[in-house]
Amino acid sequence: MSSTQLEMLFQLQVLDTRLQEKQRVVGRYESELATRRAAIAACTGRIDGLLASRKEAVAARALAERRVEDLQETLKHKRQRAQKARNEKEVRAGQDEVSSALGDIRDAETTLLEAMTKVEELETQITGARADRAELENQDHRHVTEAEMRIDALRSELHAERSLRDGAADQVDASLRKKYDSLIEHRAGVAVVEIDGSGCCAGCHVQIPPQTLLEIRRTGSLRVCPMCQRILYVSAPQQG
Repeated sequence: MSSTQLEMLFQLQVLDTRLQEKQRVVGRYESELATRRAAIAACTGRIDGLLASRKEAVAARALAERRVEDLQETLKHKRQRAQKARNEKEVRAGQDEVSSALGDIRDAETTLLEAMTKVEELETQITGARADRAELENQDHRHVTEAEMRIDALRSELHAERSLRDGAADQVDASLRKKYDSLIEHRAGVAVVEIDGSGCCAGCHVQIPPQTLLEIRRTGSLRVCPMCQRILYVSAPQQG
């Protein structure tokens, strides 16, 4: 293998690294937008739930109001009947009926008050939830256009750089690309690493044997790190 092939492989790694980073940025923007959308959807769902509860509470309040009205009408008739009592027994019976009716009314009024309070509480919660959604939508409106423009720009850059990357990949020997692709998959997206100034693998920092370093510089032959198995590259190769 020529030093040119190794140089191309290293440049392919540079392009792939740049593509990976831009793809991560796109993913981050898309995740942020999805989070915003999910928050708005959750808020809308909460509002829908509160509206359904308010509908039930309003119906319960109407029933409670009707119950109080019916009991008040019943009390009116019982008082009229009590006034027509002809003896002490009927008087006591009439008083008991009136007293019982008054108790029923008090209980019904308590239920009505609870129903009214429930409706008011739900109204307050609905108002708050709508305000929360409006704020989320306002924030989304302010940021979404900028984020979408940034995503579009990055996607355009990715498209152009993928074309450049594919061109570079086509110039690499098929067997070498196969090894490269395998390393990309199993070595956290990094297949080619430089040997640093101290003669160590830049991937795992193990010391590379001097003979291996010499062979790469002289011939551009493929050598891998004895520790991490990444392909080794030496910038600015020299003649031995």
